[in-house]
Amino acid sequence: MRIWALAFLSIACAIKPAKVSLENTLDREEGQFLTQPPENENSKGPARPFWVFDTDALMSQEALNCCLVMAAAGVLCAAGGIGGGGIYVTVLMVAGGLRVRDAVPLSKSVVFIGSIASLILNLRKATATRESLIDYHVCRVVVPGALVGTYLGVILNSVVPGWAVLLALVGILIAISYMILQTTWQQYAEEEHLRRLPQLPKASDSNVSKDTVPEVSALWKTHEVQQYTATDLLLSAVMLLVVVTGSAFRHHAINCQIAPEADRLKACHHPSLFWLDANTLMTWMQTPSTAAFIKVFFFAGPLIFCVTVLACVVTNLVKIGWSPALALKFSLMSMTTGCLAGFVGIGGGLIFSPYFLLMGLEPATAVATSSTCVIFTSSSTTFQYLLTDRIIVSLMLLYGLVNWVSSYAGTSMVHYLQDQLSTRRSFITGIVSLGVLISTLLAVRELIFEVF
Repeated sequence: MRIWALAFLSIACAIKPAKVSLENTLDREEGQFLTQPPENENSKGPARPFWVFDTDALMSQEALNCCLVMAAAGVLCAAGGIGGGGIYVTVLMVAGGLRVRDAVPLSKSVVFIGSIASLILNLRKATATRESLIDYHVCRVVVPGALVGTYLGVILNSVVPGWAVLLALVGILIAISYMILQTTWQQYAEEEHLRRLPQLPKASDSNVSKDTVPEVSALWKTHEVQQYTATDLLLSAVMLLVVVTGSAFRHHAINCQIAPEADRLKACHHPSLFWLDANTLMTWMQTPSTAAFIKVFFFAGPLIFCVTVLACVVTNLVKIGWSPALALKFSLMSMTTGCLAGFVGIGGGLIFSPYFLLMGLEPATAVATSSTCVIFTSSSTTFQYLLTDRIIVSLMLLYGLVNWVSSYAGTSMVHYLQDQLSTRRSFITGIVSLGVLISTLLAVRELIFEVF
């Protein structure tokens, strides 16, 4: 792990490109990309239409540099079960030459593509061994709250200055680094203590009092192998659809309302609103009462729907033994994580995986469950940003492919470690801490460049 860390930090620190070069590459005539403003105080920058594929951006030196660093980062992030968004945001700025306004949405799309590879491997392993690594009870309570958070986080990102986004990212990463490093050290100390006492018999799970282990861990050990259901898949897909479409429609409806008279028809005729006539939307948004209803309904509607699903899930979990306090903890954590995912670009795994470890899930289970939850935070934010013209599609496909391959390699590595080093819980937890620490160092470095 030390070799990985040194190599990753050396490459990232060595290639600090001039940010103007990539931005000049993206400078185009009307209808395509425009130059990024030097300051982004109001988060108002050039549109990145998803139907425009910019090939010149793929040929830049920054793109090559970013691919090399992202490949190393992707292996570590996938092995640790973290989405890697916090790392990718800083990699895209440090090695890729992008500003925070473009780096945050692009990192979400990269995390989404990589998380698919991790999910496939986790499901394949569960099928082959008939032992699910994913705690679906945790997923059921985390996903609705996380989707609520992503909806709010994307809105917050559009109104907050870039330097504030970086400052929030640094603060979050410092706090997470402390927690997960402390957990890693505690696990390592316990393992070393047991290793020096080989004559003592190991206590079986049946002899362990539930009062001496975290509640989640006790519940997970006493339940049968969990399986997802068709209802789980349907509800997850519907919630994701409601959040994404509600966010995109609200964004373009407001743009249609505030656009200058000369550009109003164009603003009301966005391709993502192909199902609605532009003149109809224009009429709606120029009628005060109708416009107010649309803005309120498409803001509150997705939130109410997801919160309702979350309340039903919590009720069912309480019936099978979860305490209301435990369900509330997971709900608040998921909402907070989803909001931060949309706001500062973290994948979600930077919080999910350490939190699951702190709550007592086994490392392999925490990693697999975190990777599954990241699918929803990353897909929600990716499609929200994509449909609101915030993602450079050509770079998304390039970096996404790199992250897919590296995520596959990293997830395969953690499965190998689980099989070969199952008694060393601290080793897998250490991979998580390594990824968080690298992300923190890069974020601090980028904040210094941004401010000074």
